[in-house]
Amino acid sequence: MELFAVWTEVSGQEEADQFYRCVKEKTKGLHISKRGFRLTFKHNDGRAAWVCRGNENHADFQQWLPQISELLARGLADFIMDTRERHMVEEMISKACSVMDEHEVEKVNRICMPLLINGDLDQPGLRERRRATLVTGLKQDLEDVHFFQLEGILNFRIRQYKQELHELVEYALDEFWMDRQYEEFMGLLKYFVFFQEAKVPLVHLVHKGLHEFQVFDAELRALPVQKDEQVVVEMPGLELEMDIEDMIVSTLISISPEKVMLHTKTPELPVISTIRQIFEDKVQLCQHCPECEVLRSGLLTSLDASDLGNYNNC
Repeated sequence: MELFAVWTEVSGQEEADQFYRCVKEKTKGLHISKRGFRLTFKHNDGRAAWVCRGNENHADFQQWLPQISELLARGLADFIMDTRERHMVEEMISKACSVMDEHEVEKVNRICMPLLINGDLDQPGLRERRRATLVTGLKQDLEDVHFFQLEGILNFRIRQYKQELHELVEYALDEFWMDRQYEEFMGLLKYFVFFQEAKVPLVHLVHKGLHEFQVFDAELRALPVQKDEQVVVEMPGLELEMDIEDMIVSTLISISPEKVMLHTKTPELPVISTIRQIFEDKVQLCQHCPECEVLRSGLLTSLDASDLGNYNNC
């Protein structure tokens, strides 16, 4: 008696072989023929199919029937996630981004695809949970429909699985818009810094680690780091109050130096890159001078500025 039949369109022998392996691996070593079941694979004219037959008079038939549908559903889920899922997500992105240009759509794809494969670092196990959702839906379809084309099931059923894919696309879109807002904000800051009139000729910015900095004037007197997130940016004919989360950036904008001598051992950190991106050629890196070690050690308060030698020329 035929219990289940599932077929799909395949692009060639390689994809047909993958359809075969995904299901075959789930039944390996289980000796299901001894339980009264037999799985048969067929491939012909661009179509591959799995057919499951069972002997309802076999003693193990009723006990193993749910397990057979579970095994088949797991194999089909692996095949879908390996060969169909990426294309489904690309179509979802294409529809969601229909008013975007090709370059922007590609950016959304670049954000989304690693999440599709590896999941979100903040939510580990998303891929396995999506697989579990897919298996549950496919098992239900096998038990309800019995005979179906895989593409039809993907188009018209397993709604919860597709909803999870939609949520992934929405997350990628949110990340895209956040990145764009950040880029636009950075561009605005660079614009203001470029046109802002310098108030002091030089400041020394000492990076103590991570997001911790100390700021000194040209005579090595400590300057306070901005505590508020709001800063007033002044340009000829324009004064604008802006919210800036990074306190050191808001501090430097408020001080408005003509030159920033930046002392750091880790110029590759994002916060350093941000400072250099905003202040551009106003920033000069000074990584290995002896005075850097003195400044970072926190001994500046116990030293006279003259003890630091030709510091302003480092």
